[in-house]
Amino acid sequence: MAYKCPRCGGPVERGRSSGAAFAGGLVGSLIYSAFGGFECRSCGKIPKREFPPEVQSQMTVGSLMMVGGALLAAVLVIGLIVWLQSV
Repeated sequence: MAYKCPRCGGPVERGRSSGAAFAGGLVGSLIYSAFGGFECRSCGKIPKREFPPEVQSQMTVGSLMMVGGALLAAVLVIGLIVWLQSV
């Protein structure tokens, strides 16, 4: 979900880390994105407190969904490995 920058109205993206993606794969990347900051291309990093309360709530729900997706991905991979070992 794209959020609007409270300063300029441009698109805001969640933070990304190639190190987290390298170290933790999909799960690490999702967790970093869930808890990372938000960044506008023209304004730079935007603290969460600068967004309106309803947008902050949407951000929190989005973060929880990303963490849930990361945990689900980890469980599925572990389940697949266990299943492949038993075959």
